[in-house]
Amino acid sequence: MAKTALPEVKESDAVGEVSALYDDIRAVIGAPIVNLVFRNMATIPGCLLWAWGTVRPLYINGEIPKAARALTAAVMPGHHADLSQPIKAASLSLTDLAEIDRVLDTYGRANPMNLIGLKVIDLALAGTPQEPGVRRIPALNKRSLLKPEGLRGLLPMTDPLNAPAGTRGALNKLARQIHGGDTGVIPSLYRHFGGWPIFLKFLEPALEPLLRGGAFEASAQHMLSDSEAYAKSFHKTLPLQDMAAPGPEAVAALKMLSQQFPPNICRMTVLAILIRRNPAVS
Repeated sequence: MAKTALPEVKESDAVGEVSALYDDIRAVIGAPIVNLVFRNMATIPGCLLWAWGTVRPLYINGEIPKAARALTAAVMPGHHADLSQPIKAASLSLTDLAEIDRVLDTYGRANPMNLIGLKVIDLALAGTPQEPGVRRIPALNKRSLLKPEGLRGLLPMTDPLNAPAGTRGALNKLARQIHGGDTGVIPSLYRHFGGWPIFLKFLEPALEPLLRGGAFEASAQHMLSDSEAYAKSFHKTLPLQDMAAPGPEAVAALKMLSQQFPPNICRMTVLAILIRRNPAVS
């Protein structure tokens, strides 16, 4: 990769507080994975605890999940990605396609929730004014954290740095395609398909016509603007933690994530929905 990969604490490497927070994120969101934004926050002491504690009440009370469903309800009706060539080239079985479907469904649900969450974190970090009388709540602590139950794991994620050259090259092409350039970030969704390098190789040209269409970009932009509106509405009355703001390193990381990630989260969410609509997958 031309740029340094975004640092992260892998789920398999998480210990102590980070492991407990990862469990809570899985349990609260209802997904068997911890998204990259949270894995990056975990690299900085105190960052994930503050950020997740800030938005967690909105997941618990159902406001973020409800808003996320609204964000994805009107994504390009009648459109889908044509994956017939990648599926044929990789000789994928019905079982393989079912596993791909589970990955797409998970990211299609979790990404829009975390998109809104990032926007709320940005508002809280900036000290954006709230409505008068909004109360404070105790800081998130270990006793409050949940353990996930009944969540079946997804296809394992390939580590791009240790992947065979062909797989790494295909992942990099897909990343540049969705980001419009080299950002050093390979979307986690693609990494779940690393066991099928031929599928990844043919996926990039199969997606190109769809991604370069004006309807795709318009849908992603609409999702972004709506997520900002939801975040502003939620933040006005959100009870914030009785906890000191994170340190300078954490603040810089959260600002980077909240500014750079949302546009690409929108694009990946729209893409996941359109791939899942393919009759051969769903």
